Amino acid sequence: MGLAQTQQVLAQLYTNTEFRGRFFANPQAVGVELGLSDDEVQKLAEVSSQEVNIFANSLKWKRLGEIRELLPRTAKVLGKNFNTLFWRYAETYLPTGIKKHRDDAIAFANFMIKVAQNENLEPAWIGDLVRYEKIWLLTYEPGVCLKFCWLRYAIHRDFTAKPTLAIWWRWSGRSQLRHIIL
Repeated sequence: MGLAQTQQVLAQLYTNTEFRGRFFANPQAVGVELGLSDDEVQKLAEVSSQEVNIFANSLKWKRLGEIRELLPRTAKVLGKNFNTLFWRYAETYLPTGIKKHRDDAIAFANFMIKVAQNENLEPAWIGDLVRYEKIWLLTYEPGVCLKFCWLRYAIHRDFTAKPTLAIWWRWSGRSQLRHIIL
């Protein structure tokens, strides 16, 4: 097994809970699926499942910390429910690329918006707050920017049920991002 294939298998072990469970339950069967030799499977199976689980959880906690910083108001409002939602979400998405923390936070915001709609997440205005913070993340792209966000609640004041419009704009790549809530 080459270095690239070894790294790919280890990445799966560290980031995919379902794969990790299947591998440690039956390394030979998973090894056959991956086209690994018996010797390669044996070497990978020697890795402690407990140590892999600890490391995998540390990676998720790091992701959670990054997302908390990028969605601070949502994290504060949801408290422990933010963590609970993140653990559900983390099983469905693994970020990649250069801006993976930002992309991860945007994907998590999309996940929370769906949960808020489908499961009546409390408080009632949380979906608006998540969408608002998500738009802020989307405005970090350089260049011209014009974003609108219709909100049902006054999330910038007292969270009362009051139709609100948030607007972000930047007229050139060198100008400062502007923001107004009406």
